[in-house]
Amino acid sequence: MNILIVLPNDTLGGAEQYLKMVADYFRNENVFICFLNQFNKGHWEDLSNNVQLIGLSTKSMAHGVLKLISFAINKPIVYDYIFTSHLYVNAMVGSLLSFGILKTQMFVARESTSVFPRYRGFKLSSYKLSYALGYRNMDLLICQTDKMKTQLLENVGYLQNRVPIETVPNPINLSVLKKMGEEELNFRFPKEYIVSAGRFIPEKGFDLLIKSFSEIKKQFPALKLIILGDGPLKEQLNNEVDKLNLSKDVIFTGFVNNVHPFFKHAKLCVVSSRLEGFPNVLLQMMSQNKHVVSTKCAGGIEDIEGVIKSETNSQESLTNAILEGLSNWNNTEGEIGFNNYLEERDIKKFMVNILKKHLNE
Repeated sequence: MNILIVLPNDTLGGAEQYLKMVADYFRNENVFICFLNQFNKGHWEDLSNNVQLIGLSTKSMAHGVLKLISFAINKPIVYDYIFTSHLYVNAMVGSLLSFGILKTQMFVARESTSVFPRYRGFKLSSYKLSYALGYRNMDLLICQTDKMKTQLLENVGYLQNRVPIETVPNPINLSVLKKMGEEELNFRFPKEYIVSAGRFIPEKGFDLLIKSFSEIKKQFPALKLIILGDGPLKEQLNNEVDKLNLSKDVIFTGFVNNVHPFFKHAKLCVVSSRLEGFPNVLLQMMSQNKHVVSTKCAGGIEDIEGVIKSETNSQESLTNAILEGLSNWNNTEGEIGFNNYLEERDIKKFMVNILKKHLNE
C-alpha cells in the first residue's frame, strides 16, 4: 500500500502526534510524509525505514503547496490512503483531489481544533473560505468530540451534505507512552512539583495556572511548578512569575522531546487550557500519573472518570481543583479508570474503526 500524509511543518503538537501515530501504524507499507514548510527539527526520524520524510520548502507554505503539486505530478501514485489534520491542509488536499492532481482510494481528514469560538475577523473568514472551497472529496472527516462536530455544523452546516462527518476520539499508543515514561532524563526533578505542558499561547491558560500556583504555595510552600514548552507568550509569563515573586518556584524548561517522565514523577499534572479541540496532553498525563486536573476545555472531559475537573478561564476554580488533588494525593481511584479509558483509545482500535467505514462500503 501507498500512504500519503501531509502536514504544514514538522513540529510535534497534538495534530502532528496523531499523524505520526498513523504513519507508525502503516510502518510496513510505503509511507510518504510531506512537510509543506519547516523541516529541520528531527522529531520524525524514529519512524521505520519505509517512511519517506519529504521537506517540500523552507521558504513558505505557499511555496510548499507548489512543490507538493510538482511532487504529485512527477510521482503519479494512486494512494490507498491520504491523511491530514490541519484545516488549511485539509482544504488544500481536497482541492488537489478535485482537480485530479492527487488521487486516492480514501481521504481521511481530521479537524484539529474548533476555530469558530477561537478566532474572529479576517482569520475566521479565511477559515470559512477554506471550508467552502476545499472541503470536498473527503471520504471521512473526523471531529475529536461531539462538541467539536456540533460547532462545525452550526457554522458550516452545508458540509454534512458534502462529506461524511463522524466523531472519533483521539487515539494513543499506550505501550509506547508507558515506555517513554520510563526514560531517564538528564534533569534534576524537584522533590515535589506539579507540571503542565503546551505552547505558550493564550488558549493554554498558563497565566491562570501561575496565578493559581501563587495561592497554592501558601498551603504547600515546598511545591514547585514545571511548565514544559515554549511560544510567543514566554516573556509575558516570565514577567508574571517575577511579579508574583515565584522566580525560584516556577521552572520553564523550554521544549522537551519527551514530556512523559515529567508527568510520571509529578505530584499532580494540570491542563489549564481555556479552549481545545481535545487536549492530547491530557491523555499523555493520564498514561503516566493517576493524579490529573483538567479544565473543561473540550467536549468529553467532563465524562472522564478520575480526572479532577475545573471550570475554564477561572483562577478560583483551577486553584480549588489543584488543592483538591494535592489534598487527596493518596487516593488511587483514578488509576483503573484511566487505564480502561486509555485502552479504548488505542491506535489500532482507532485505525480499524475508521478504515472499516471505507472497507464496508
